[in-house]
Amino acid sequence: MALNDDYLLCKSYAGQEADPKNAGFTVFQDKKTEKYYFAFVDIDGNVLLRSEGYIDVKSRKNGIASVIKNKEIAGRLSVEKDKKKYFVVLKAGNNKEIARSCDFSSELEAKYAVEKIVNKESAVEATSISKTSNILNSLDGYLNVGDYLDKARIWDSYGITGFVKFQGEDNKYYFGVYNPDASLYLRSIGFETEDDRDNAFDLMESTILLEENYKIENLGGKYYAVLFEENEILAISPDFSSFIEAFVTTPGGRPKETIGTMY
Repeated sequence: MALNDDYLLCKSYAGQEADPKNAGFTVFQDKKTEKYYFAFVDIDGNVLLRSEGYIDVKSRKNGIASVIKNKEIAGRLSVEKDKKKYFVVLKAGNNKEIARSCDFSSELEAKYAVEKIVNKESAVEATSISKTSNILNSLDGYLNVGDYLDKARIWDSYGITGFVKFQGEDNKYYFGVYNPDASLYLRSIGFETEDDRDNAFDLMESTILLEENYKIENLGGKYYAVLFEENEILAISPDFSSFIEAFVTTPGGRPKETIGTMY
């Protein structure tokens, strides 16, 4: 993949004006090159794909239309490596490159970006992916991460990972799930009775390995992996500073070579 094409630095595409005619795209003219550019962004404004420079607005419009068409076609998106960096590249049927992502430090991050693009987790679907689709609205009912740690583990079949059940200082009942390194993976809210906690625990245990039962939620600028069942939250992770950091903790993103654990 040639890296000397007509792309700007990634920071130039961030925070640009939304395209009023194409939801999910931002557009701008670069003052230095005097060319016209676009970016395809997610609902948080993060750049998923960026364009090369176009000589006029009409050409840029055609480029946007090409992205909309080709990103839905199997095989048109690919992950390519240059040195130690990975890129998502969108090509047309004639193999001409249409747009490219910013660089990623791992192939896993790049592959997840492909999923976001293909699954339309972007402003293109802003009308259907509204704020009300979030299932994590607050952290009310959850203890601080440290309050779930260093508890006696209950027996489980997952080797060096483990489950914990305990009663908090507020007299409510909680459970937690540990990572192999004894850090916290998931935490529950507080329940008024042990029976309520144990019922929620059983449901959590039956769904914890199902990729489709996880969402990554943004709350107050922090990202959380949320385990849910029919929009009922079963447990949430500690907070992360980025979407991908939260995602790679889940079954869908965690390296499968983790041996002797629930993964």
